[in-house]
Amino acid sequence: MKKYDTHSDIMFNLYNRTIKGEKDVFEKYHLNDLKKGDVVGGIWVIYSETDFDIQKAYDVAIEAFRPYKKEFDVLFGLEGLRNVKDIEILDQLYQKGIRHASLTWNEENHFATGVAGNNAHGLKEEGKKIIQYMNNHNMVVDVSHLNIKSFYDVLAENPKILMATHSNAFTISNHRRNLNDNQLKALSELNGYVGVNSARNFVSFDKTKQNLNGLVDQIIYLGNHIGIDHVMLGLDMMHYLSDYNNANLDDLTCHQDAIGIEKILSQRGFSIEEIEQICYRNYQKAINLVKKQKEN
Repeated sequence: MKKYDTHSDIMFNLYNRTIKGEKDVFEKYHLNDLKKGDVVGGIWVIYSETDFDIQKAYDVAIEAFRPYKKEFDVLFGLEGLRNVKDIEILDQLYQKGIRHASLTWNEENHFATGVAGNNAHGLKEEGKKIIQYMNNHNMVVDVSHLNIKSFYDVLAENPKILMATHSNAFTISNHRRNLNDNQLKALSELNGYVGVNSARNFVSFDKTKQNLNGLVDQIIYLGNHIGIDHVMLGLDMMHYLSDYNNANLDDLTCHQDAIGIEKILSQRGFSIEEIEQICYRNYQKAINLVKKQKEN
């Protein structure tokens, strides 16, 4: 069954390895892995943990991906805007094809405050302008890395296309990046979506649950709180990132292993229609406005 991954760092990997002199990075690290897992696309990002030229980075990444562009259905995204100085730069990135952004990685920046920032700080005035720009251009507004105050501040700006692309339920695993029940309720009220994250500690701090069954526990919980028709796969695979290569689940170590997701969902009682929703239909529905904008 085809799948969309609502959060992948593939574009960062293409940029980072290409500038170090590697060739054919997508073919070497991603092509067969994605195909074997039936992953047909999703939201692929460059993340900004440090300072660098984001426009140059995307130029490099897009060029490296160009030979494979027709094979995958991809939205380019920005995981954090620390390297986006202002709306003018965001607009220039939009012209390159970027259709998604989270305002922060974990840091506090000139737009908003991430989970590692001051709990009393939230969305900045410039951040409100960014949300308005994104709404006007039908971009995906991603709340996955925000602290709680920024999360609610962003929701108060009424994002048109709202996702937590790679977060889980805090009640099951109290990782600082997961969402508590009140946040899930607020997302549901604004027709938001959640991409379930397969990073070990996001799923559970119990090592016996750091597997696909634990991931399905998260899916069930999220479905009970926001509706299964708003749950997606935001796998956040890290096997190709040297600093994080053991960060995912025991039986979901790479995109190839995603083939097992539908099997476990079926074993746990999900219907074929529900599995299709989780794997691809919900994502397709969520980005319908983005697609229409790209066609205009």
